[in-house]
Amino acid sequence: MKAEPVEFGKKLGGVFLAERERKKLSKTRLSEMAGVARAGIVLFERGDRMPSIHICKALADALGVPLSRLVKRAEKLMEELE
Repeated sequence: MKAEPVEFGKKLGGVFLAERERKKLSKTRLSEMAGVARAGIVLFERGDRMPSIHICKALADALGVPLSRLVKRAEKLMEELE
């Protein structure tokens, strides 16, 4: 089964949400740390919007986690759908 980009974006947003909650950061605090609009974080975590790779990298850096690790988690979730 070929992974749909939209579905992958939703899984990736969920991975970012889980990591943010694990670090006990509010959306507001993460937005300040990453220099990203809070509204964009909300849309991304809900799976309503896929940010650019630059924003994903800024969010990952703010969370203190390599972007590649977060992408791998999302890929693993996609494999579970197959």
